[in-house]
Amino acid sequence: MDVMEVFDQLAEKYQGEYSHNPFQSALIERISSLLPAGAAVLDLGCGTGVPTAKVLTESDHRVVGVDIAEGMLRLAREQVPAAEFVHANFAELPDNFGTFDAVTAFFSLLMLSKADIERTFDKVAGWLKPGGHFAIGMVNFDADSIPIEFMGVPVTVSGYLEPDLKAVLEAHGFTVISIETVFFTPTDGPQESQIFALAQLPE
Repeated sequence: MDVMEVFDQLAEKYQGEYSHNPFQSALIERISSLLPAGAAVLDLGCGTGVPTAKVLTESDHRVVGVDIAEGMLRLAREQVPAAEFVHANFAELPDNFGTFDAVTAFFSLLMLSKADIERTFDKVAGWLKPGGHFAIGMVNFDADSIPIEFMGVPVTVSGYLEPDLKAVLEAHGFTVISIETVFFTPTDGPQESQIFALAQLPE
């Protein structure tokens, strides 16, 4: 089963388990407060639109969400009608996809290989305005495309330890403003160690 089919199946369940992450919400609020009114935000792997696109559009920002799973996007369009949602694999978006004040990627980069994550960082740097912000949520472990079971479905995931994620962001031209490792427990799942990073493209 590919990523698209996995997340088509899991859309509502995923939202129920993960949409209440207080660390993610805090970082979204922080991004929102750093942006000028009406800022353009690109949400990579937007899922069901909750909480990221919902919070940002309610703060009067313009959100473009991209996701590979139609099941996720159906929910997103219902729940966040003010945002624009694009059905695509964000790792394959063109370099000239657009210009944004901020880019967010909460737990979507996990599904890529490390090589594709790094290629995506370069693309993000190209989409951001100078001084633009990049917010990331990742799971705290070191792996490159290893098979795991996620919510009962087999997927392949990659991850970094906190110092390595910081180093990779810096190597791709970002300044890391904050990075922290936290523990979050999904509604029905075991506790996860997660990393939240806020980076900025130099002016």
